[in-house]
Amino acid sequence: MKSYRHSVVVHWGDTDPAKIVFYPNYFVWFDESTRMYFESVGLNWDTLMERYNAVGFPIVDAHARFLLPSMFRDEIIVESSIGKWNEKTFVVNHVIYNKDKKSVEGEETRVWAMPHPDDPTRLKAGVIPEEIRKAFE
Repeated sequence: MKSYRHSVVVHWGDTDPAKIVFYPNYFVWFDESTRMYFESVGLNWDTLMERYNAVGFPIVDAHARFLLPSMFRDEIIVESSIGKWNEKTFVVNHVIYNKDKKSVEGEETRVWAMPHPDDPTRLKAGVIPEEIRKAFE
């Protein structure tokens, strides 16, 4: 299974008064990493909407374990991979490294969302196309 890695520099606004990353920012980085992960296999948002009619991947569950703190000016590495495919959902695993040490482990369960056929203001879970799964192999 392919994975995706990118670096993030911790800015002043990412931290609390003690200069430690304010925990919700990890979830922002997880979300950004998921988007970039899809783009890395040729599946940007425009392609997903135009070719597959996907509206997005809403999160139905997310959690993290914070092992070591990251501080202002640290350069961290975010590594993301698909942990599990289900019919209509998938799990994205995230690991953040700081100075080559695992500092955060996170997981998001996301739904393959489509426009609801009877009500355009609503979404419904759609079946994830097999070719999407194969793009990550």
